[in-house]
Amino acid sequence: MKPIAIGINLNRTLARNTLIKVTAFVLVVIMAVMLTGSLYFRSNVYITDNGITKEARTNETTALAILGEQGYYVGAFDSVEFTSDDKYSYINIIRAFDVYVTADGETVTIPVIGGTVEEVLGRAGIVLGEFDTVSFDRSEDVYDGMEITVTRISYSEHTETAVIPFETEYVDNTNLQIGYEKVLNEGSDGESLLTYKDKYINGVLAGSELISEDVTTAAVAQIIERGTACAVPYAKMSDPSALTLVDGVPTDYTRIVSGKATAYSSPKVNPKTASGRDAVVGTVAVNPNVIPYGSELYIVSQDRKYVYGYAIAADTGLGMMEGTVAVDLFCASYADSCKWGAHYVDIFVITEGKG
Repeated sequence: MKPIAIGINLNRTLARNTLIKVTAFVLVVIMAVMLTGSLYFRSNVYITDNGITKEARTNETTALAILGEQGYYVGAFDSVEFTSDDKYSYINIIRAFDVYVTADGETVTIPVIGGTVEEVLGRAGIVLGEFDTVSFDRSEDVYDGMEITVTRISYSEHTETAVIPFETEYVDNTNLQIGYEKVLNEGSDGESLLTYKDKYINGVLAGSELISEDVTTAAVAQIIERGTACAVPYAKMSDPSALTLVDGVPTDYTRIVSGKATAYSSPKVNPKTASGRDAVVGTVAVNPNVIPYGSELYIVSQDRKYVYGYAIAADTGLGMMEGTVAVDLFCASYADSCKWGAHYVDIFVITEGKG
């Protein structure tokens, strides 16, 4: 029986030793795991995304690897800033935002992390013309959702021909009756070359400005001679345009003397007047105390049917001095004086004589 007891004790001793060995192995493994973990998570990293910072532990050494490990997505236009030392790493993610650029009838989306309007236009491939405008100052910083519009402005010139209508000029003739007209020159249209400056906004004509006008063919005026007397004057002016008549009477005069007008002639050759002037058609007899000799006159009947015309006060007579007759009109013949007879007239004194 004694050998059996020894065997049992030996088995117990072996079991105890095995347990001690296993326990020691487990402790070694645990310590190894703990030690290995301490070496694996060797640094802290601080990740800032859109202003929100998160702390993590990693043994990765590059920003993209760390971000991938931590589940961060980085877009193609996002920017990543990375700094690191022996103990800490810092990652700052700057997210891109969209800016919209409209030009030439098309809107494009430009993702950016910042910059100026000028830089975004460059990213969009927009080349500005000399007169193009932009909805924002080119030096202004862009922001999320900014809508930039480019307005295309261009200028061009074109020419047109235009007709220059001829004008009508009238030559007044005091020796002709109102209503008489005669075309002295037919007149003709001219032509001019007009140059316009056209403004286009986004390819659409917005307005034109006349910048020059060159006459290539001058217009020639139509000239019409017209009568201005109430009736054909008996005493006609040597210069029919020297006196201006409106409705058959002078426009400029000093006064009007009204009264009876008779007519006379002389059988003598080269007769003289009381003032010493030759008695010719256009000289009249007056009361020199009322109308001084040398006065220029225009005489027309009060009913405007008869016109003696332009005259010079040069003679006198008994009827004028007595006041029964205002003026006696010299005629070329006795027949003409009889034809005139007597009419009540208005004597327009154009200039006062000196006697």
